Amino acid sequence: WLKVTAIDLVSLAKRFADIFFLVDSGVSASDFGQVRKVLEGLVNQLNIETSAYRLGLAQYGQDIKVEFLLNAYKTKEEVQNAVKSFHQRQLQPNEPRNLGNALEYASANFFTSEAGSRADQGYQQYLVVLSGKDSDDPVYKSSRLIKSEGITVVGVSLGASLKEMRLVATPPYVYPSVTNIVPPLKAIIEKEEEQIILTGGETVLTILLLLISHLCAPLNIPNRVRVGIVLYNEKPTAQVFLDTFDDKNELLNFIKILPYRGGGQNTGAALSFTRNKVFIKGRGSRKNKGIQQVAMVITDSESEDAVGKAAANLRRAGVTVYAVGVRDANQTQLEQIASYPPNKHVYNVESFVKLKALDDILQKSLCHNILHSAIAVSTRRSDIKEGCEQTDEADIFFLIDSGSIYPNDFHDMKKFMIEFLHTFRIGPQHVRLGVAKYADSPDLEFDLTTYSDASALENAVENIKQLGGGMETGRALEFMGPLFDNAKASRGHKVPKYLIVITDGKSSDEVKDPAAKVRAQGVTIYAIGVKDADEGELQEIAGDPKRTFFVNNFDALRPIKDDIITDICSTDACKDIPGDLIFLIDSSGSIYPEDYKKMKAFMKSVISKSIIGKNELHVGVMQFTTIQQIEFPLNHYHSKEEMSNAINAMQQIGGGTLTGEAITQVSKYFDVASGGRPDLRQRLIVITDGEAQDEVRGPAQVLRDKGVVVYAIGMVDANTTQLLEITGSPDRMYLERDFDALKDLESQVALELCDPDRECKKTEKADIIFLVDGSISITLPKFRSMQRFMSAIVNQTTVGEDLTHFGVILYSTNPNSVFTLKKHYSKPEVLKAIEALKSPYGDTYTGRALTYSIQYFDLKYGGRAQDQVPQILMVITGGDATDSYSLAAPSKALRDKGITVFSIGVEGANKTQLQIMASGDTSRVFYVDNFNALETLYKNITHVLCTSTKPACEKQQADLVFLIDQSSSIQPSDYDIMKNFTTELVRSFEVSEDLVRVGLAQFSSTFQDQFYLNQFYTEDKVTKHILAMNQLGGGTNIGLALDSIRKYFEAYRGSRRSTGISQNLVLITDGESQDDVEDPADHLRALGIEVFAIGIGDVHDLELLQITGTPERLFTVQNFGNLENIKQKVVDTICESKRPRQPGGKSTYNYCTIDIAMGFDISQRTGAPGEVLVSGHPKLQSFLPEIAHYISSVQGLCCVDPPPVKTSIAYLVVGSGGHILDDFNFEVYSEEVLKKVMTLKLEEPTYFNSSMLKSFEQKFSTQSNAGVKVLVIFSDGIDDDVMELKRESELLALLTVALEGARDPSQLQMVEFGRGFGYKLPLSIGMPGIGSTILKQIFLPLKCVFFQQGLPGQKGYPGFPGEEGVAVSAACGVDPRCRQRPGGVGAKESSLMNKNTGNAGWQEDEQAPGRQGVQEESREEPGGDQRGPGGDQEETRGDQEERAEEPAPGGTSRRASTRRNKQESRHQEGDRNQRTSWRAGTRGDTGTRGRAGGPAPGGTQEPEDEQEGRPQGGRRHQRRGRSWRAGTRGDTGTRGRAGGPAPGGDTGTRGRAGGPAEGYESNCPTGARVAVVGYSAYTKYLIRFQDYHRKKQLIEAVKSIALERTANRRQLGAAMRFVGQHVFKHVRAGVMMRKVAVFLSNGPSQDAEDIITAVMEYRGLDIVPAVISLRNAPAVRQAMEVGLQVSVSLDPCKRSEECAVIQKPEPPQQVDVDLVMVADSSREMQADEFTGVQQLLGSVVDQLAVSQSPRQTNNQARVAVVQQSGTQTPKVEFGLQTYQDRDLMRSQIQKMQQQGGSSGVALFVVVVGDRYSRTQVEELASLPVQQHLIYVGRLKADEQVYSICLVPVSEGINTYPPPSYKQSCEQLASQQEGQTFINE
Repeated sequence: WLKVTAIDLVSLAKRFADIFFLVDSGVSASDFGQVRKVLEGLVNQLNIETSAYRLGLAQYGQDIKVEFLLNAYKTKEEVQNAVKSFHQRQLQPNEPRNLGNALEYASANFFTSEAGSRADQGYQQYLVVLSGKDSDDPVYKSSRLIKSEGITVVGVSLGASLKEMRLVATPPYVYPSVTNIVPPLKAIIEKEEEQIILTGGETVLTILLLLISHLCAPLNIPNRVRVGIVLYNEKPTAQVFLDTFDDKNELLNFIKILPYRGGGQNTGAALSFTRNKVFIKGRGSRKNKGIQQVAMVITDSESEDAVGKAAANLRRAGVTVYAVGVRDANQTQLEQIASYPPNKHVYNVESFVKLKALDDILQKSLCHNILHSAIAVSTRRSDIKEGCEQTDEADIFFLIDSGSIYPNDFHDMKKFMIEFLHTFRIGPQHVRLGVAKYADSPDLEFDLTTYSDASALENAVENIKQLGGGMETGRALEFMGPLFDNAKASRGHKVPKYLIVITDGKSSDEVKDPAAKVRAQGVTIYAIGVKDADEGELQEIAGDPKRTFFVNNFDALRPIKDDIITDICSTDACKDIPGDLIFLIDSSGSIYPEDYKKMKAFMKSVISKSIIGKNELHVGVMQFTTIQQIEFPLNHYHSKEEMSNAINAMQQIGGGTLTGEAITQVSKYFDVASGGRPDLRQRLIVITDGEAQDEVRGPAQVLRDKGVVVYAIGMVDANTTQLLEITGSPDRMYLERDFDALKDLESQVALELCDPDRECKKTEKADIIFLVDGSISITLPKFRSMQRFMSAIVNQTTVGEDLTHFGVILYSTNPNSVFTLKKHYSKPEVLKAIEALKSPYGDTYTGRALTYSIQYFDLKYGGRAQDQVPQILMVITGGDATDSYSLAAPSKALRDKGITVFSIGVEGANKTQLQIMASGDTSRVFYVDNFNALETLYKNITHVLCTSTKPACEKQQADLVFLIDQSSSIQPSDYDIMKNFTTELVRSFEVSEDLVRVGLAQFSSTFQDQFYLNQFYTEDKVTKHILAMNQLGGGTNIGLALDSIRKYFEAYRGSRRSTGISQNLVLITDGESQDDVEDPADHLRALGIEVFAIGIGDVHDLELLQITGTPERLFTVQNFGNLENIKQKVVDTICESKRPRQPGGKSTYNYCTIDIAMGFDISQRTGAPGEVLVSGHPKLQSFLPEIAHYISSVQGLCCVDPPPVKTSIAYLVVGSGGHILDDFNFEVYSEEVLKKVMTLKLEEPTYFNSSMLKSFEQKFSTQSNAGVKVLVIFSDGIDDDVMELKRESELLALLTVALEGARDPSQLQMVEFGRGFGYKLPLSIGMPGIGSTILKQIFLPLKCVFFQQGLPGQKGYPGFPGEEGVAVSAACGVDPRCRQRPGGVGAKESSLMNKNTGNAGWQEDEQAPGRQGVQEESREEPGGDQRGPGGDQEETRGDQEERAEEPAPGGTSRRASTRRNKQESRHQEGDRNQRTSWRAGTRGDTGTRGRAGGPAPGGTQEPEDEQEGRPQGGRRHQRRGRSWRAGTRGDTGTRGRAGGPAPGGDTGTRGRAGGPAEGYESNCPTGARVAVVGYSAYTKYLIRFQDYHRKKQLIEAVKSIALERTANRRQLGAAMRFVGQHVFKHVRAGVMMRKVAVFLSNGPSQDAEDIITAVMEYRGLDIVPAVISLRNAPAVRQAMEVGLQVSVSLDPCKRSEECAVIQKPEPPQQVDVDLVMVADSSREMQADEFTGVQQLLGSVVDQLAVSQSPRQTNNQARVAVVQQSGTQTPKVEFGLQTYQDRDLMRSQIQKMQQQGGSSGVALFVVVVGDRYSRTQVEELASLPVQQHLIYVGRLKADEQVYSICLVPVSEGINTYPPPSYKQSCEQLASQQEGQTFINE
């Protein structure tokens, strides 16, 4: 964001600058002469004058001599003369040349306003330094100082070293000679950089935009980084959204022309605007893909509105916020805006001059944040959690301020506690957590012993309520003392105790003494202050500044959490981890003394947090500048105090920064000769404040190759590239703004140092039995050593009921079990039992003891072998076995039982016997020659034990594909390393056909297949192929490779994705991609593939993050040699399963899958050579791709969260005997696979017989475990006994599609099973929309029923509601039929599911459901509280009360009526329709609910009265009987019965639907309702009928509708049809109810024919249309002139004269037509339907002006009626010349019996019910089809439906016959002599 203030006058001008030359007086005379020539040449070429370029000149020696300042001369001539008179100053012999002093003087005096500088007006400032030798004083600080002022320094050597020149100059402006220097100097000064000249004030907008331009320049836009810009004053405006530009140059050019806007400054409003309008998915945000969200706020003054809340909400939305203040910006506000900690995210400079100097710092920080921090922070948080899991025991209390905290802040505090507790292992024997809250008085929310697991704790924290009141923190601290006393008593032993106090203000009582008393109990207190907390008081509470934290808002608690947790966990995590650590610290002259002290404090703090000792951590310190100085080596001190004293005595050296040389020198101090211990962990920490003046990459690589892990901490001007070269990994690189940040790193670095990348940290789950020698040779002191050893081993494990168990067997002559594996489940209990052991004494019968021990690993004694828990026998012996001959057999028996034996021998133990017991595995044999050494032997054993007990890979079954970079940038030797690394990864898994399958491909500029998942099934074959691969070379197109690798995850390539087996892709690359990777990676992950990326060397972290989608699956190393270091980490990460498990062991994935198999019966084949599957069937060839695509496109039907429905398709081609001709496995739709199926060459025909069905049964049983299985057969006619096929098909869900020329298609329907609604509809390959039709048949009955038999009866999901019922109603008080009918009972349909599942209900009197679309943002209603992402909306209390008091007709309040109706609704099914308009993204209209399906086995069904008001599926919130969802409300209407629940589930909510008429005593609707839509080529809702209930609110809403510009063409007809079919779909019933549609248009429409269709539909729907066109539109006028005259009367009770056209019946229409009406009278037509047909025919006759002389020619209608029944001869009821009277026609129609035939000229088709497909009836109807085809649903005897068929005839709209048929008709006419009439 940019805050823009007023500027008096801004004018872009020619670019000028201020230039000052600083010349070394000690150069030779010849060099000085050259300098003068340079000056003269530059002055001659530049426009030098007061308003253009300005020039200043000085020379230096020991001090400064100023020749002239920038404002000394006003003209070019004056400057030229001054340069000519410039003379060299004579220096004294040996006079020093102090360039450092000169630079400092120049910074203070040359570039000020008084000296003529125009920096404050935006002019560039240049200092040109010409030096003859290296300075005699330090230049480090002064050179940094002058550059920090925004001055560009150019360095020219006249004898000085280039090393010093690079230190002095601004990169890259360093020149080795003065020769030909004028052209480059002129180019630098005139470089293309925007500047601004101000005549009335300082620059604001342009300088800020330049800053943004510089920040954006290095970013990769838009593939990896997207940029948005918001300008604001009083009001924010988005100039650039995140998705606006896809070209960086276009963005940079646009930034230069951004408009200036003056005004005030409402930063808070801008923050809110950016959160709501910019950082959203619709505007390009990719937060959901794991892409970091970063905002930078730039302002130059104090905000006029509050910023705290808006900034906190932005940060809560996951945005990292930087705040940059200039000039008058308010520091407090900047800190409120920015993310925590402020020292990393807040930048404030005094003027715009210094803002330029801030440019590089901001760019460095921002790029580091975007490219590295997101990954590094995730990695470090993972490390923290792993480290904290080593904290075995602790008691932690939170004491939280519950007074005047805002609800959002209180929520943040609870979120902080929840994240905190999930970092630890929670349990009664591990970490316990309690919470107390306080305001005026303290209150215990829950104690340490209340909850014993993390889940229960989380729920308890969520339910904490605020107290409210004052703030007495001291009283609350006193309250905590007894609680910690109780904790010690309940624990039974001493453990670490912690109290975390969170407060947001100053206490009203004293805190110092109460806090001191709590700390005296051994409690460590952390004090966190928020907002108005007093920092001094916080320190009194904590007692230590390092445990005191202060933040500006509660959302900043999360980063504090990491600091506190790290501090708590570092002690336990660092136990027993000996190693070497050396600090290499920068001691150059550029470091200020106070910063040097901060470095020393950092080293002392890290040491204080470590475990120092002779056998523990050793520490050394070396300083470096241009020289290196060792302060103390690793073996010099072994106590913290000695080290601390030595560090205090250190003195700063001063000098340059030769980091590379220092790394080389420090390397030798890790060697044994210098006190190093190479066999242990060795670490180096490099701390530097600037760029190294030498090369660091090579020395650092050599050091890391020795096994030393290097950390680098860079401050101020440190070079990020060099830091990465030093560490070799971004995970170990820290880039900080200043030395103050070191304090924040102390605990974090300490934890990482002691617990870095250990493959195994603690033994977490195992059965371990100690078999201990207690023979007579073991004296008591020796036995005590054994006990201490066992205790040390126990301490290195995690003991718990579900974790590690211990047992002890003592033996001498005879063995004895002291305690078994099931005796003790806590570490203190085990340690206590070991301490109580007593030696039995006797002989050493070790063999007998081994045999005895075997039984104690059985389940009877607590063994858990059946749960795959590792079992360990740890034999500890100090002598030769008496029965050595008996050792081999029990050792083998132990091994055969899966028990691992560790042999530990001391003193007199026999090493051969130890190896026998360990089965020859020397890694598990340990020997020491004395018992004192035994006590420390556990350190050697711990890692082996941990590795031995490490859990097996969770992904026992997996498909693992490698994608290997083979580009030319990889050296051949590195390529070989990469191949070897890949084979090592492969060897970490068990490769086989049933377990882990492996595939591999390579890429460079192109993609190269190697082997698919079904090619090799053994490790040897896989590794052999990998090692034999050759490198192709080329570029790096990762995007292409990711797209191409998708085929590897298809079933026919060996993938088992459709069966739910884990799919994994491992990408290994060494460079940045040359094409886009985001979309290809998204497509892969959308298929459920876990993508892992390994980047080597110069890779782009953000690009790899786009590929993986999460930093947890991203790995980087500096070079190929380091790949081995991450092998185990990669394997462990792959092994972590991501899918949640369901009861029964099957994943949710399986329940939400649909497998569809396709078979082909094409028995009629010609046998011609080269015939393929689709030969002779062109329609199959055309439509099969459409069908496969449609049925694979189902989305979102699964109601089990989170995975969506996954549809897989398989193909099976079967011969006549059931043998397989070709088989394709289940996989997602693939065009490539389908092409192979269609082009499959067949040697024999295929047949639809029982053998085919059995083959498919076998296929489903062996290849599919999906929740739903469907078989689709394309057939040219059945080839077996129908009854046999029916019996076989009942085992499958079977659909048949008749091919062209199929024999007796009706037989195909007879063998179908499990069809959905419309099951009577025959499916044929030629019918239009065949794909969508099949899709509907498959999926319509399957909504939310994806569970199979065998699951336990968990609470299920509510049954899916049936279709909307039709409400028939008349005007209340006028027609006695004015009462709403209950919906009919839903009819059960066959389901494609297993037969135990409940069926979704459906309504017989149904209306078609709305179409599924894209969800639109919900509109917030007045008084409503817009909810979160779920879109739910609740009515506020105020709005409820206001509505409740509105009187309903008859004087009853709405509230009372609501209660009464709620009670009535329980007894009368379907008394209200729940109506919600269907449109893009909203649910369809809720219809009458079907009968409840039965519960699954184990499930229960709630009584109906208990179901009232329960939220259904989490989608609604029931409040006061009103149903709310997605911001809309339905109209009152009939509601049908409930649909069935999902199997195993309870019946869901049956709360009533709300609406505007809800609560009325009467059902009579009153008043007008208004809806508004907007249209172009598409139509969308702006206001719905139910949105507003008050005119004032409605008018305001209409006024606020904004114009949306679009390039789409206007389609009025489509909009009219949308309104008729959707907006007026559900209206209030009654004769007095009027429906009016008014359309405003700005010109002609593109769809005149649709307007005609819409007008016809409106006539039938009784809607009055009107079109107001602002421009001439003849076609629209003609279409509307279909006999409609528009009159509107909004008062139904006072009918105006203008409304007569609406209220009077229309006269018969004068139509010149011969009309033949054909009625279906077959057996398929039910009796009540036939009665409805009779009424329909009669109503048509009523609307016609029937000819009085039918045997003569006139302009009136003649009518005939024919019946047809399919097999019988059609019967003519009466002909065109029979009757001349409508009454006689109606009478004859009423007398009709069910039989007849068909014929006609202009054929109108009225479709009743869903018996016939759209294809069938469309083929009958005249053109245009939409005007001759009418669907009326279901006709009943008491219903009247008025035909609109004759409108196009009466108005002459259409020509008959249609033009397309005219020629054919004329040919027919010429063949006939006269017209044929239908007569009796």
